[in-house]
Amino acid sequence: MKVLIADKDTHAVKLLDMVLKEQGFKPIICTTGDEAFRRWQSNDHPPIVIIDPALPDMTGIDLLKKMREHDRGRATYVIFLTNKGLRENIITAFNAGVDEYMVKPFYAEELKARLRAGKRVIQLQRRLLERNIMLEELVYAVTHDMRTPLIAMEMTGKQAREGIYGDLPESYKKILDTTDRSLKDLLSMVDNLLRVARYEAGKVERSNEKVNLVTVCEECLAELKPLYDKKKIAVKLLLNVREVPLTVIRQDLKRVIFNLLDNAIKFTPNGGSINLSVEKIQDKVIVGVQDSGRGIAREEAKLVFDRFARAQGARHAPGTGLGLYMCRRIIEAHGGVVDCIPRESGGTTFSFMLPVAP
Repeated sequence: MKVLIADKDTHAVKLLDMVLKEQGFKPIICTTGDEAFRRWQSNDHPPIVIIDPALPDMTGIDLLKKMREHDRGRATYVIFLTNKGLRENIITAFNAGVDEYMVKPFYAEELKARLRAGKRVIQLQRRLLERNIMLEELVYAVTHDMRTPLIAMEMTGKQAREGIYGDLPESYKKILDTTDRSLKDLLSMVDNLLRVARYEAGKVERSNEKVNLVTVCEECLAELKPLYDKKKIAVKLLLNVREVPLTVIRQDLKRVIFNLLDNAIKFTPNGGSINLSVEKIQDKVIVGVQDSGRGIAREEAKLVFDRFARAQGARHAPGTGLGLYMCRRIIEAHGGVVDCIPRESGGTTFSFMLPVAP
């Protein structure tokens, strides 16, 4: 296993080199922060890094922050080796994300013990990562395989209702209508699982084409009109602008808005109201879906965008609890944020903010 050393202290480096080689590690020695960061980013991939916070070109904290900004940096085991053992320095280092802290001059046995601890942590992280990848691939494969027979069943039901297989009694048609709605719910769940699996695996699709947010909002309202008309819900689209260009995959943007509106319709009583607002503020746009439903508790509002989260009033509603989580992943992947605000007068406002395309 490789260990990167970022330290200009020749005496300390000589001792580190000796101890590391004795323990079967392969040291990579750098004397500046810039050189250490370049070696860390290279194909060497050292999983353990030992840093002297007093580097000549940058602080050890700055080097650590640069590493932690990368996905691989979150799984790098970092040890600070410093001349300063003051409590405030130790607290600052741990708050910045250091895993271990040692003070010079150090004991060889102490270093060996900390290296063994780091090696165990890295091995556990690797096993967890392998298991997560396996689970993600399994979820993706299963949901992908489920989608094909569900679509086939939906098409067969549609053909039956259209009379391709002969005339059917009215009672059969009602059963087919119910089955069709259930199949659509299942397909929606499967599509959400597939989308979440892609985003979890980091397979985020990027768009070079600009999508008009307002047009997508209008499309979602038109498609959901039969649902809110049936419940006699008054729905308004409130705009302060007609054109809002976004560089987001159109289908993903539509999933987010459709999901938020669909949730609002489900939990808004007959005769209630829903406002879909689009407000452009400088180079940002805020989209809000405000309903007059029963609302959710303030403590639940902080958790509704988590994976598999279900609000108290949604416990028995159909779904996987992944809809809002999927919305969050899509919005955050495109540089935005999501929010949920319970209203004092009843109801809830779900919103998201995205950067507007230049």
